[in-house]
Amino acid sequence: MLKKTLGALFILLSLTCLGAPGLMAQQRDVPAAVDASTISPTQHGPLSAAQRAAFFGATPDPAAMDLLGVNEDYAGRSYLAGDEWNLHLIHDQIKDAGGVYVGVGADQGYILLSWSKAKYAYLIDYDARVVLTHKIYRSFLLRSETPREFVSLWEKKNAEKAMAIIAQDWKDDKDLGEIEKVYKEWRRKILHRHLRINKSAKESGVAVYSSDQKLYDYVRGMVATDRVRAMSGNLLDKQALVSIGETAAKLSEPVGLLYLSNAQEYWKYPEQFRANIAALPFSERSKVLHTLSTWSTNKDYRYVVQGGPNYQSWIASAWVSKVYYMVPRRKLEGAEDIDVILFDGDVEEAKARHDRRRKKKKK
Repeated sequence: MLKKTLGALFILLSLTCLGAPGLMAQQRDVPAAVDASTISPTQHGPLSAAQRAAFFGATPDPAAMDLLGVNEDYAGRSYLAGDEWNLHLIHDQIKDAGGVYVGVGADQGYILLSWSKAKYAYLIDYDARVVLTHKIYRSFLLRSETPREFVSLWEKKNAEKAMAIIAQDWKDDKDLGEIEKVYKEWRRKILHRHLRINKSAKESGVAVYSSDQKLYDYVRGMVATDRVRAMSGNLLDKQALVSIGETAAKLSEPVGLLYLSNAQEYWKYPEQFRANIAALPFSERSKVLHTLSTWSTNKDYRYVVQGGPNYQSWIASAWVSKVYYMVPRRKLEGAEDIDVILFDGDVEEAKARHDRRRKKKKK
């Protein structure tokens, strides 16, 4: 018995000193937990107690049970890496929009909040896996001083280190297993996303946070001061957007930029969506960014930038039942043709044209 005990102790000491496979490497490579207060804040500074209470007082929606798509073939899919490849084309239209950023999706939010210089950012999605992805982003952003370090955590050679960071930062989270699964399943696609966006930034001259230190510091400072909140939010549900609108009013800030991706292609406009959009406090400077899929032609999207109040006027009009009633579309010339629409159409004029066409058809 004594020999067995001594033998077990010897094995344990050997594993501790020499390292069980991967164990010591993880312990050695994992940076110490970050004290977010040591990270430089943005020009907006840390949250006051009142700001924190208001910002985190917004109510999330339940995660969706079913994920929609532009058609049945795309239903059920998660999008944990963006696939809008030409966001740089709308940079000048949303630059310095300020206020509160509200947007769906994963990495797109960090790109857009850094360009718009948002004071607060709600990263919402109805897909629970997108919200979990933001937890990984938070860990990696806080632990990486440079964009290169951040991107490297998605590389295969650093996967063990990245997994150890996730395990340490989210060890008390009930969804740790799912967070780890997200990283394992999506690491390569998210890395590809960053590398391609960085290449595009170099070619276009429009910087992005994942390669530009100044923009990265902005994003990191926003995260470190808790001015970025990832939460479950469904464009068609009744809590998140309405409460975000109420929160923005409490903070005396407009929603500076609302980003919808191509979600509007999934459905006709229900009354709750109209109410949600009406609840957002836009200013005359506010912008709405939404996209329409042109994947079959150019593996990308149409990019539509619209004034916030103008968008609200269209969504409030009962005859506008789909996004296609609102946004004009031209035939694309080929794979290199990317459509950017700066839309400011008058909804009443459009209604008059719509009514004339209907009368003509009845004749």
